[in-house]
Amino acid sequence: MSFNQKNNTQKILIVDDQPENIHILMEILGKFYKIIAATNGQKAIELAQKHPQPDLILLDVMMPDIDGYEVCQQLKKNFRTKDIPIIFVTALGEIDDEMKGLEIGAVDYLIKPINPYIVKARVKNHLTIRTLYQKLQRANSILEEKVKERTAQLEKMIMVDSLTGLPSKVALVEEIKSIMGTNSLFALIQLDFSRFSLINSSLGHEIGDRFLQTIALHIQKCLREKDFIARMGADNFYLLLRERENKEEIIKFTESILNSFRNSFKVNEYEIFVNCNLGIVFSDKNYKQELELLRDVDTALHKAKQKGQNKYYIFDNSIREIAQKRLQLELDLRKAIKEEQFTVFYQPIIDLSKEKTYGFEALIRWQHPTRGMISPFEFIPCLEESGLITTVGLWVFEKACQQQVIWQENFSHPLYISINLSPYQFSHHSLLNDIDNIIEKTGINPECIKIEITESALIENIEKAIYILNDFKARKIKISLDDFGTGYSSLSYLHTIPVDYLKIDRSFIRNSNNNQKNADLVEIIILLAHKLKMKVIAEGCETKEDLEKLKNLNCEYSQGYFFSKPIPAQETIPFLTKTYRTLEGYNSI
Repeated sequence: MSFNQKNNTQKILIVDDQPENIHILMEILGKFYKIIAATNGQKAIELAQKHPQPDLILLDVMMPDIDGYEVCQQLKKNFRTKDIPIIFVTALGEIDDEMKGLEIGAVDYLIKPINPYIVKARVKNHLTIRTLYQKLQRANSILEEKVKERTAQLEKMIMVDSLTGLPSKVALVEEIKSIMGTNSLFALIQLDFSRFSLINSSLGHEIGDRFLQTIALHIQKCLREKDFIARMGADNFYLLLRERENKEEIIKFTESILNSFRNSFKVNEYEIFVNCNLGIVFSDKNYKQELELLRDVDTALHKAKQKGQNKYYIFDNSIREIAQKRLQLELDLRKAIKEEQFTVFYQPIIDLSKEKTYGFEALIRWQHPTRGMISPFEFIPCLEESGLITTVGLWVFEKACQQQVIWQENFSHPLYISINLSPYQFSHHSLLNDIDNIIEKTGINPECIKIEITESALIENIEKAIYILNDFKARKIKISLDDFGTGYSSLSYLHTIPVDYLKIDRSFIRNSNNNQKNADLVEIIILLAHKLKMKVIAEGCETKEDLEKLKNLNCEYSQGYFFSKPIPAQETIPFLTKTYRTLEGYNSI
């Protein structure tokens, strides 16, 4: 605003007990602003609060009833007037007076007699600041309202599932928290639908969403009014059953829910069937936090899925103990890899026709620093589940190849090394490259390598498996089908896979003496293998009688405690160089 324009919207309150001083200020400012005046402090306080309030106050200090300092302090304490800028206009010119005025809240301090130009400039500046401050306040108010509105929207999004309108997991946690510590029996149930991804991929996400909405309504109809249902993404639902009489009632409800999902659900023109699994956890005074229940019900659901489709599982503390042991085992395994606690043992494989050692099978062993020797049956599944089997498996492969090279340097006849590959290793994308690197690094003749794989490694994707096996064959590596007869044993694929050996599981050999069916199976497997141009290795040969039966059935190779238990690397060369090379002497070695 230039000084030749009058601003009728901005109002100034002049406070002075001398009318002539008020007149002078009105002469200076009256052309540009709306002026109101008060001749005492009390009147000034009243006018400052009256709507519309002044935009700025020019305040004298020395007045008879209440001095200007007191007026200023009262105005600054009042919520309605605290933001009005105050300029002191007074004859008190000492620095202490000026400092006091500024300290109690004034924005400026002018000393009489006043300079009209300075008054106009100071008033204009402070009114500009006042205008900008008011605009900023309005903008902040608008922003605060938007923030509140958005916060409310976000809270709703957090607490409510947008697809089904059910409470979310966050709301569920709050609900659990509200009933924990009470004496009433309650149960938390988690539901999961195993075929939901198939619905999405085959019928589309729109049908998948409508199916979830249908499921949500179906479950709600099964619940009592005091029960609680929540959805946590995809096809995961939680039920909180409150104030139940006993656990049997909860189990009965669970079974009825499962049975209800045996029927189809109509979604648009589609009839949809689903499989459902439930995990259950009962209230317990030992639970201190709601997340502990969520953790345990998730574990129970996982166990239910392991039982098969349309099953439920009730959590018990033994599961947690098993999970904790499993976690500790994995931590120990990671430490074992770092500290090289693993070693490789070798069990001789005997050529029954030549009566000499044909080669060895490499078997991993773990010497735990506190638990001692741990069975591979305990730690290998953990290696596979954690993905560590790739690292450890390649380490075993390299160690075994290094050992074979040492044997070959000491003996002229070929000695083969059999190395196991888990299904996880077999499907790993870098398997062939890793094996090529080990062959190059160790200098082993690949024709002396025999890879042992189980049927489960092949059956998941038979075409891909055949492709990988042919790559092994191209490298002159031999293939052995391990534990034949204990897995799928599907004859439909057996003639199509490029396998050199069938390995009969020890359980058949061990039981063949007292079980004619097992003895017949061993004979049939050997005949089948020979018809398919495969050789046979029999595990579990532990007695002279086992040996004679295998020889009579024309089994080519065998291994077992009759010949030798698995031995450390340093004992393999003494084993090979011993005088007793005949089969009669193996059981005395």
